[in-house]
Amino acid sequence: MKAPKSLWFPFTHNGGLPPNKLVSGSGNYVFDDKGKRYLDATAGGVSCVILGHGREEIAQVVKEQLMELEYYCLFGYSHPLAESFADKIVERTPGELNHVFFSNSGSEAVETSLKIARSYWHRNGKPEKTKFISMVNGYHGMNFGGLSIGGLEENKTAFGPLLSGCSQFPQHDIGALAQEIELQGPDTVAAIILEPVQAAGGVYPPPENFLSEVRTLCDQKEVLLILDEVVCGWGRLGYWFGGHRYNVEADIMTSAKGLTSAYIPMGATIVSHKLYSSFLDQDGIEFMHGYTYSGHPAACAAGLKVIEILENEELISNSLEVGQYLKQKIHEFLVYEGVKETRGEGMLAAIEFNEDSAIENVKKVVTRMEIAGVLVRAQENHIGIYPPLTFSLSDIEEVLETLHIQMKEAL
Repeated sequence: MKAPKSLWFPFTHNGGLPPNKLVSGSGNYVFDDKGKRYLDATAGGVSCVILGHGREEIAQVVKEQLMELEYYCLFGYSHPLAESFADKIVERTPGELNHVFFSNSGSEAVETSLKIARSYWHRNGKPEKTKFISMVNGYHGMNFGGLSIGGLEENKTAFGPLLSGCSQFPQHDIGALAQEIELQGPDTVAAIILEPVQAAGGVYPPPENFLSEVRTLCDQKEVLLILDEVVCGWGRLGYWFGGHRYNVEADIMTSAKGLTSAYIPMGATIVSHKLYSSFLDQDGIEFMHGYTYSGHPAACAAGLKVIEILENEELISNSLEVGQYLKQKIHEFLVYEGVKETRGEGMLAAIEFNEDSAIENVKKVVTRMEIAGVLVRAQENHIGIYPPLTFSLSDIEEVLETLHIQMKEAL
């Protein structure tokens, strides 16, 4: 089998070898072109497919919408599903986050949030507030803004110079954040941006009061708080959003992935009424920003059906129950040679390896898991587990039992 000649894969470096070709999915399983079945403990590879694969009811509403109105832009026009989906979203967001700006991905949702933050201060007579502070090891997408504020240095190497005025502080260190705000000057800082639980960077849950302390600090220093909920939103932590889990309300929140369960690409940036109202003018464009496919009718149809399924099947409470079990059991992998640390929160877990053997061990174990018919995520120095919210306790147990078998043999 030859490697594809024309397709340029994102992120992937296979050394010229052809990747496994997945062709269909049903429930918590996907199938390759040879008919082999895999239990998908990655929700589509990057924690997107929160409802599992092959949901005919989502495909049906998308088809119906495409037949009725496939597309019209929101630049001066509207359509019912965009309005309805925005209403359904803000009914479920923390606090006063009640205005939705649609985009096409998490990266675009983050980019939108940064532009909203800068524009907000500009419109309120403080154009010097342009800087962003984020956390080491954070991931905020691959657009230039997200790269600039991201804390994963390997993602930035080839793309500089990046956006100026971006800095990071050590992981979950509220004192260091306070110092960084003072170092940059509170009168120049537009916003702090954080994931409720760092996901791509290694599944790092915060101390219980950390986000509340960040909220208080932002209020004291007159700095906006952006919560990047692209991964943590829509039940991943056993709550609608990470803001609910940690009892904190952001000024701006980003969303994607579970927003449509990845059945159609979509992102969203949700802001408080305080921010939104500052963009209201009697004449002229309120916010010089947008995307051709913002609020695409078919994506809105998918998103509305996702909310309906989440509620009808009580999948957020299932996520809480199964996630608590996963968090408890993941620590059992500390017994294996080469394992440095294990972490978990909700339907997110990671097994991190010691630096001297991490890449080799991750590749070895993940390859063996794939051969055994279970998909987990290889992430530099750790193995990631973030299944669909439809996973049962027995599904998680199968993943963990298979991991035990493969790690015993591989390490």
